[in-house]
Amino acid sequence: MRLHILLPAVVLSAFILAGCAADGSFRNPFASEPDTHNPAPDLYFSEFADIPIPSEMSENRGDTFITFAPSGLKCGVQRFSGRVEVVSLMNTMRRNMAANGWKLRSLLRAVESVMVFEKTDRLAAVQISDGLLTTDMRVVVTSRLEGDTPPDNTPSTTSSRPITQ
Repeated sequence: MRLHILLPAVVLSAFILAGCAADGSFRNPFASEPDTHNPAPDLYFSEFADIPIPSEMSENRGDTFITFAPSGLKCGVQRFSGRVEVVSLMNTMRRNMAANGWKLRSLLRAVESVMVFEKTDRLAAVQISDGLLTTDMRVVVTSRLEGDTPPDNTPSTTSSRPITQ
C-alpha cells in the first residue's frame, strides 16, 4: 500500500529534477530551445540600403514599385505588414532611421500615423496603420525636387522623446 503512495512522489521528483539545468536553475521543459547558431536579425534592408526594416515586418512584394529619379537615385513605394504594436514600430523606425543618417522632419500620430524623414537630397515618408490582425507600414522614398533647398539641420526638440499612446 505504501508503494502506491511512494511511486507518484518518485515520478514527480524525477520530472522536477529533469527540468533543472546543470547550474541548478530551472528551465521550462515545454519551451522551444533558442537557435544560438543562427539568431534572427532584428533588422533587414530591402530595396533601400539605408532604410532598416524590423524583421517582424514582411514585404508585400505585389505592392512594391521601385524606379529611379533623373538624378539616378532609387525611389519608390514598399508595403510591409506584421504583427507588431504601432507605437513600438514607430519608435523602432524613428530610432533606426536616425542611426542611418535620416532626420525626422514631421510626425503625425493618428489612426494613420505618418513620419517624414529627410536625408541629403531624398525624403522618406513612413505611414503606419493598425489593421484588424496586422500592422501595415508603407515606405515612400522620393528625391527632392530640383531647386528645393533643405531646411537647416538644427536638431528637433522632439527627436529624442519616444512616441507614446
